Amino acid sequence: MQTNNKILVFKIAAIAFLLFFFNGILHAQELTQTIKGKVIDADSKIALTGVNILVKTKEELVGATTDIDGYFKIKKVPVGRNDIEISYLGYEPITMNAVLLTSGKELFLNVEMTESTVDLETVVVKANHDKTKTINEMATVSARSFSVEETSRYAASLYDPSRMAQNYAGVTIAGGSSDLFNEIIVRGNSPRGVLWRMEGIEIPNPNHFGAMGNSGGGISMLSSSTLSNSDFYTGAFPAEFGNATSGVFDLNLRNGNNEKREYAFMFGLLGIELAAEGPFSASSKSSYLVNYRYSTLSALKAVGVNPAGDALPKYQDLSFKINIPTERAGVFSLFGLGGKNSVFFEPKRDSLAWEDDDARFGFEERQDVGTVGLSHRYLLSDRSYLRTVVVASHEGYDAEGYYFDANQNYERVLDEDYRFVNNTFRITSSYTNKLNARNTIKTGFIISHIDFSFDARFREDEDDILKTYLKNSGNTQMLQGYVHWKNRITERLTLNSGIHYTRYLLNGNQSLEPRIAVKWQKNNKTAWSAAIGLHSKPEHVSFYLVEETIDEEERKTPNRDLEIVKSMHAVVGYDQNLGDHLRLKIEAYYQHLYDVPLNADPDSRGSMINVSDIWDILGIEEARSNGTGRNYGLDLTLERFFNNGYYFLWTGSLFDSKFKAQDGNIYNTRFNSNFQTNLLGGKEFKVGKSKKNIFAINGKVLYAGGNRQTPIDLNASIEKGETVYLDDQYLEDQLPNYFRLDVGISYKINKKRMTHTLGLDIQNVTNRLNVDFMDFEPETNSIQTYSQTGLFPNFNYRIEF
Repeated sequence: MQTNNKILVFKIAAIAFLLFFFNGILHAQELTQTIKGKVIDADSKIALTGVNILVKTKEELVGATTDIDGYFKIKKVPVGRNDIEISYLGYEPITMNAVLLTSGKELFLNVEMTESTVDLETVVVKANHDKTKTINEMATVSARSFSVEETSRYAASLYDPSRMAQNYAGVTIAGGSSDLFNEIIVRGNSPRGVLWRMEGIEIPNPNHFGAMGNSGGGISMLSSSTLSNSDFYTGAFPAEFGNATSGVFDLNLRNGNNEKREYAFMFGLLGIELAAEGPFSASSKSSYLVNYRYSTLSALKAVGVNPAGDALPKYQDLSFKINIPTERAGVFSLFGLGGKNSVFFEPKRDSLAWEDDDARFGFEERQDVGTVGLSHRYLLSDRSYLRTVVVASHEGYDAEGYYFDANQNYERVLDEDYRFVNNTFRITSSYTNKLNARNTIKTGFIISHIDFSFDARFREDEDDILKTYLKNSGNTQMLQGYVHWKNRITERLTLNSGIHYTRYLLNGNQSLEPRIAVKWQKNNKTAWSAAIGLHSKPEHVSFYLVEETIDEEERKTPNRDLEIVKSMHAVVGYDQNLGDHLRLKIEAYYQHLYDVPLNADPDSRGSMINVSDIWDILGIEEARSNGTGRNYGLDLTLERFFNNGYYFLWTGSLFDSKFKAQDGNIYNTRFNSNFQTNLLGGKEFKVGKSKKNIFAINGKVLYAGGNRQTPIDLNASIEKGETVYLDDQYLEDQLPNYFRLDVGISYKINKKRMTHTLGLDIQNVTNRLNVDFMDFEPETNSIQTYSQTGLFPNFNYRIEF
């Protein structure tokens, strides 16, 4: 029945695709849309008046200038891809190539211009807008911006920023939970070290089915309908970023259309979405934007179709932003992101139906995550502003595992029981002052208050006793402060320096982190950069409290006073523009980690370096902060930005990741896959009588080193009847290399005041069964190989109007 359902779904998708394709070809008309936006100074954020915006279409040149508030509007621009030039006296010009304009939605551009260090002169050298340049002007190395369009363009990215970022140099997949998950493993570091920010402030992991303490999950809660262009960092972060040792996602939500109401609906395998935006009134600049999604699988089950089998995942999420600009009190924004998910499996109470011993086990799992925040930006003068953000966040996880005991009349026996709750209240405020065209100062603070409650019990097989590992509740705080100075020494030489301070009040430990970076723009095509700095991240609160006890045994929390993990990052980079749209980027890096918690057992290899979430900490009940680690490698990127209908991106990472254990020996980390390379590309074809519809095909090839694993002692395993590892060869084996081919196709139809998009993404189109791990099988006395995800299709239909 499930196979027939899948075949039916594919047939419906194929028929719909063909109908849309031929419908778009046969019906054509001249279609136009509006381009509007706001232009501000990149450092001071003041509106720029009189900026010239020129749109180059194939038919003609159209343009506008910004008003006193920095706004502009250009009506009746032909839909399709257009080039946009932006220029202003005393500022560096910007050229945006191949900007996509559709008939179903107005295009709003947030433009930030950099003041030239050459006074009172128009900069006449025109350079193409660097599409990878970060929104944050104080970032120097190991950072790039990304657009919402890229999350849908790259094959198998599924509108997910995390999956999209897995294509970037320095990001690998080996060592994660599964290749169907979107964990971010950066330069050999645990995904635990990634920081998520939204609207300038830290938020919990925004993924469904993501373990607490991790940075990934099965399905992203983020929506392409609400996201704006954002930044992603892989190391040597600017001074404002704390609580991160491997990577940073700095997400922005866009404002809703403040002049007209617009809507979007999307139906796909991963969810049914509805988005709405518009003004609160015709006389106000205020706007709203909201998106809601519900699990497609849950909706299908409600009508009698269940393609997911017995363990059906359910999820839903909501994101929104309300933007309220005022004349004198600044700009206020209310924003939020939240989701909940659950999955359960109940085995049959019949031992004859059990294929193996595991078939008698069942589970229930529920998770909810949410953030609501208020931001305020106030211009203090034409060169300075104050920005404050306040959020309240919630993380809840509730799970229970059990089994039916055939020897006790199939009685339900509790095997594991978890209750985790984190409620965080956080405020951040920053003051930015653009002293002049060459110097900008930014300083700020972050205060976090965390209320927590943790309960974790599970049954030890050898003792058949429920043991308690977490049973704690309370609160703690974290204080952070920073100052950052950007100095444009010359027109081609820029220095970014600063310091970040963290104090963790749970145990009073602290970290003072100096950082410095420099960039030399040798000429219009070549640039060199370098950075060095210290970074830190306290462990998840639960780790400081974990401890094995039985019943009401007194808890002593031996890990409570552990140091904050620190990581020194050093990076050297080289950028070369090989043409108007082709760029080569090379970065070499070295990272030294110290104060890493290690299992206190002198013969243990347990290290927090190999921990990716809260589940892994349960094996380190007593630790010492005497561990170290080091990562070094080379990241390469060759990127052909989208232009003339096509693009490609090649990235390669060569690296080594090691750590020193309590026994004094050096071992591979769990994430040391040594290499990964990605080759992506795509081509768009204009179809239809007026050539306003777009058919696109995208592809991706991924080849990477395999997962790390400790060798299995087969003879000892046979003798004991369970898996026995050769611990003296910890993580020495590397499983076969990973290979995957992904393909995506889409068809976009522009009609009057609406746009239809039909897409199909197939991850692992060749159905290659990459090796995930190996384990001993007692029934056959052999080592069994377990594979990762095979072919995984995802289709979606979207309409904007």
